[in-house]
Amino acid sequence: MLSVVRCLFVALSLSALSPATALADWRRAESPHFIVYSDGSEQTLRDYTAKLERFDSLLRFRFGGVQDDDIRKLPVYLVSDDRSLRIAQPALPEGFDGYYSTSDNDIFAILVRGRDDDILLHEYSHHFMAKNSNGQYPGWLSEGFAEYFATATVSAGGSASFGLPNPGRQYSLERNRWLPMETLLRAKGSFDIEGQTAIGMYYAQSWALTHWLLADTERARAVAAYVAAVNGGQDPVEAWQATFGMTPDELSNRLRSYLNGRMTYSKVDIPTVRPVITVTRLSPAADAVLLRSINARAPNPEDVDGPALLQTLRTAAAQFPDDPLALVALGRAERQWGDDAAAETALVRALEGQADNVEGLLLMADILEERGDLASDEAEGVRQRRQAQGYLRRAFEADPTDYRVYAALARIRRTAPDYPNANDLQTWILAIKYAPQVMSIRGDAAIALMETGHYSDAVTLLTPIVNNPHGGSSVEWGRRLLEEISERRGAAGTE
Repeated sequence: MLSVVRCLFVALSLSALSPATALADWRRAESPHFIVYSDGSEQTLRDYTAKLERFDSLLRFRFGGVQDDDIRKLPVYLVSDDRSLRIAQPALPEGFDGYYSTSDNDIFAILVRGRDDDILLHEYSHHFMAKNSNGQYPGWLSEGFAEYFATATVSAGGSASFGLPNPGRQYSLERNRWLPMETLLRAKGSFDIEGQTAIGMYYAQSWALTHWLLADTERARAVAAYVAAVNGGQDPVEAWQATFGMTPDELSNRLRSYLNGRMTYSKVDIPTVRPVITVTRLSPAADAVLLRSINARAPNPEDVDGPALLQTLRTAAAQFPDDPLALVALGRAERQWGDDAAAETALVRALEGQADNVEGLLLMADILEERGDLASDEAEGVRQRRQAQGYLRRAFEADPTDYRVYAALARIRRTAPDYPNANDLQTWILAIKYAPQVMSIRGDAAIALMETGHYSDAVTLLTPIVNNPHGGSSVEWGRRLLEEISERRGAAGTE
């Protein structure tokens, strides 16, 4: 999974925005669990959205799930080719047909239409696991689960198959040297593995191990006991031997025999899925700004060629001066790389045309919050922050499932003398409810819980951070915070 990739914006010719250029016809499809954007045909968009809904229904049928009114719908962008994909993510390495991103700024998936759909099904499996659990899974199981369901098929009539062969992983397992099973079991994720071939084997062996476990009801039930032992602090190899009664070498031999035998897959009939899908056509500005606005929301703005992107979005906004889509995109770029006054002007104009534009409201709140923090007069600072909170309340009314609103409401309170109070903690919990995948929100919430002595709850939030199979600086940060919690508990004489 490529959740966060470093970006270097490749400047595009401004002539691409000229009136003579044929514009792509962008549409937006909304279904119970997804918002899908595409510059292709409406029928293709509807078919793909329905396919995603059927896959979600399969996962819910197998594992249960949260109520529909308790989720934030996942945005998915379908693009026509590699060039379009790299407008959104210029530094995406060759060979990638799409990616999934989670950050404070957004959670979304983007891929080239008609390519390898397994990518999105793999990433949506991660997304689903994070929504419907505490995310406390070993790295190999997290990746193995996603690989196991990535090849699933669900017909319009409800006939579903999963655990189907994965030719790429099978080829790797047949041709390449296996990682020691001790290494697989102990690795927090692929970031603990060195070398591209070895990383590929990590995924392949994770798939094989998960496939073997889920092929047998008793083994599948034992997984819960194994995960509980590992999360309780037991060494992963020792927990494996205690739970399944075999050494890593014996496990390796068992998996090889399983792969050389007749691997099975599952077929079930699930309730027929006929989702209500509403399709609307986006404004002509979408072709100029929709994908570039993804680049502007990059988790690490310092890695984007901001000046080039800013100029491109200024040109687009000049071409579409009354379009909220173009104006909000410009407002974000001005806020990040340009002029705050210009950002505010663009955002005010956007909100005049679309009062419930959540991103525009969030950006205005951000401007006012910073203005309040920098105010030399305390009363003025309070006034600016109250105005910011007003914009956040409007954003909440527009979309009460947007995690960014809850996170902003909690963070703006951090300067208050009574922070964090019970209401602040509840706000953080709601932010996590709608975005359990965003590790920074979990971290901020864990700090608030730690400061109020809710150590067990803080540990629960931090565990997925330190177990994140894709690594990153947050893993070490989370481990340090767990150590601090342990020290505080020891000093207080509490468990």
